[in-house]
Amino acid sequence: MTDLTLQGLVLRLAALVLIAAVHGFAVAAAAVALGDPGPRHDGRLSLNPLVHLDVVGTVSGVLFALGWIRPVAVDPVSLRGGRPALALVVAAGSAATLAVAMALQAVRPLVLPLLPDAASATAFVLTNVVAELSVAFALVNLVPLPPLTGAHLLAMTRPTQALVDVVRRRETAAGVVLALVAASGVVTRAAAPLLETVARLLFGG
Repeated sequence: MTDLTLQGLVLRLAALVLIAAVHGFAVAAAAVALGDPGPRHDGRLSLNPLVHLDVVGTVSGVLFALGWIRPVAVDPVSLRGGRPALALVVAAGSAATLAVAMALQAVRPLVLPLLPDAASATAFVLTNVVAELSVAFALVNLVPLPPLTGAHLLAMTRPTQALVDVVRRRETAAGVVLALVAASGVVTRAAAPLLETVARLLFGG
């Protein structure tokens, strides 16, 4: 992600708004389906991106392709299956993120010919950006580090719950640190081969 033109930034922002809405809703929906009503009461069972967007996570995603949503609070005790069910909640977010990107790629050949030339060209590029960012977003958010969605995995065992509680009180600071790491380029360079392989498997090319 080296395109820092206004068009590039706007396209990545638009892609991340969509990704945040899908990812956040899927995480909340999985938690609710498994028995935790908390995300519904917190207003997170919604496709409204404004309830899911995290300022630092969005900026990091736009600039460095490493983004995240505002963490969805999940009570592992309420889940059917208990703490191990947190893995399903985390997986649901990443699976939905990739599924929507794949769906957009699938319908693109049917829709683009119906649009005016300028709109068609923009939609073509936007769906590519969504696909690229979705792969990075889905895989990165499987990592068990706050403020990523994968941080829920830390609560799968009781000994780590205390650590999770401490970290949650410092989620903003953790996000800033993660953004600085992303800015260094270390993560994207290290993950590039994996991201490219997954993208080829999912979208071809």
